[in-house]
Amino acid sequence: MKVLDSRAFGYFKLGKEMLLRKELKGSKRLLIKVGSNVVTKDNGRCDLRNMRVIVEDICELIDAGFEVVLVSSGAVSIGKEFLNKLIPREGRVDLQQSASSIGQPKLINKYSQLFEEHQHVCSQILLTHDDLRVRKRFLQAKQTIEVLLKNKITPILNENDSIAYLENTVGDNDHLAAASAQMINADAIIIITSAEGLYDKNPEEEGAKLIKTVDYGQELGHIDMTSKTNVGRGGMESKIQAILKVMPLGIKGVISSKDNDRIVLDAVTKPVGTLFDPEENYLPEEKKAWLLTTKRLNCWIEVDQGAYEALIAGNSLFPRGISKCEGLFYRGDSVDFVHDGNIFAVGVTEYDQVDIEKIKDKHSDEIEDTLGYKVSSVVSLYQNIVLIEDSRNE
Repeated sequence: MKVLDSRAFGYFKLGKEMLLRKELKGSKRLLIKVGSNVVTKDNGRCDLRNMRVIVEDICELIDAGFEVVLVSSGAVSIGKEFLNKLIPREGRVDLQQSASSIGQPKLINKYSQLFEEHQHVCSQILLTHDDLRVRKRFLQAKQTIEVLLKNKITPILNENDSIAYLENTVGDNDHLAAASAQMINADAIIIITSAEGLYDKNPEEEGAKLIKTVDYGQELGHIDMTSKTNVGRGGMESKIQAILKVMPLGIKGVISSKDNDRIVLDAVTKPVGTLFDPEENYLPEEKKAWLLTTKRLNCWIEVDQGAYEALIAGNSLFPRGISKCEGLFYRGDSVDFVHDGNIFAVGVTEYDQVDIEKIKDKHSDEIEDTLGYKVSSVVSLYQNIVLIEDSRNE
């Protein structure tokens, strides 16, 4: 197959200086996320055309002086084809695990071959939620990626589905990409999918219009984002939620189509897809940024007025101030804090969700009698809580 020369498309100026789209001007470190439907076909096999273009685009970005981390799905889709003797029921964890253990080496082997065709090297890093929420492991992963980028090696990240289970799964690679973007201090996150971008309603409906730009704080609740791809775990809603996690950190986002001529380069050099314009003045403390991007999806603790005022004032969360909690989460997880229907903070919990249900609205002195043990007098320490809006100014 003939290798495309992207310089024929006008991507280069003054030798190796690449012209980014104006919204991404100044970006140096990019995180690219590609979904299963981008790198595999309907039959589960690798889409070599798409993978070849993605790799060539990344190599040209590196040659032009950019640093690139790739988050790639596809392992489970590839591995399912080989489970023809005993096939676990769709949706079961053991199907995900067994298919991933088959597909992951095949996927990374193909990436490795394609990178070597362009005299570049890639590496593989498999992560679980524990690698992101446990601070020491998070920092070790961060350091590994820094070393690879300094050596112009492309880290390829994926969730370690072969060992992931309910308690330590990230959820999907969209949210892995968000956490990884914060981990590496990315300037922008580029999500490649089957859709052209975010539409104002289901793109299959007549009159649907592409939303070209989403500003920080823009209300999106009226938009139907429930559709899913035919092979991936996430859909448009997951992608939007992932990008919304990093927008407060000043990280730019783009959702773009796999059907563009240059799958990655078009997204970063042309005004295609949907651009997410982040908060410009936010300079996050590193630990607080980590809490925001590693929080459990759709998990939250609702607090009463007294607890809300105490948290706004910089205090810890005690069980007496909790009204209810939602979602399945565990000690050490980062979750949303809600009051009056609004998310106002994120914090790390000292107890599992099932235990918080038992001790909510109780005094701290009653924790041990209720649970039979006590690890902390609080549900969340003030040092592990970050406000995501300044309610003191309301």
